[in-house]
Amino acid sequence: MKFILAIFFSAIALNTCEKNSTEKAEETILYVNSSKVDCTGVGKMKCLQTQESVTLKPNDWKNFYGNIEGFEFEPGYIYKLAVKKEKLDPATVPADASTLKYSLVKVIEKNKDEKMRLDDTWALKSINNEAIDSETFQKQPILEIQLNKMKIFGNDGCNNMFGSIKSLNENNITFGALGGTKMACPNMEISSKYTSVLGKTKTYKIDDLQLYFYDADGNELLRFEKGGLK
Repeated sequence: MKFILAIFFSAIALNTCEKNSTEKAEETILYVNSSKVDCTGVGKMKCLQTQESVTLKPNDWKNFYGNIEGFEFEPGYIYKLAVKKEKLDPATVPADASTLKYSLVKVIEKNKDEKMRLDDTWALKSINNEAIDSETFQKQPILEIQLNKMKIFGNDGCNNMFGSIKSLNENNITFGALGGTKMACPNMEISSKYTSVLGKTKTYKIDDLQLYFYDADGNELLRFEKGGLK
């Protein structure tokens, strides 16, 4: 009788453990962005950007401070992953670590992120379809795009400038307010026009080594060239 009871209670305990294990782990969809970003945990570090969602939302990325067990990240690609998410016992996890453990089940999609072609330094070649002569400026007007920081830097031919990228997808881009230095130089009217129309940008196109910015009506505002620096 005691032997039968022992088997009975062992079976209940085993079933309970299996049930708890199942409750702790679930399979979910996780999107991973094409580049890591600066983030702060215990110290400065690089984080993945992820979305836990059935469908991808272009501007809804969140910093991911942990690791995905079994996943090898290659920059320049957007991933759709099936992952197992497991809740860990907080008593077994260090204070600065996540209580969620992610493990790769499979890579569902791996698509090249065409937006990454923007991430470069571009030389200004025309404003409102009018070619500019860089020799008339104190320095070559440029635009440096840093997608991992969602920032832009550069100069307008006279003053250094900086700003943020407010929104970005495969066709559209908008910028926040620009800041910069306040020097006086020749041809300031052209420099001012450059920064003014930059703020009106709504869409973009990359054609070979040329980058085009357009306004809301599809009018060309700016044209840049990759590798066109002097």
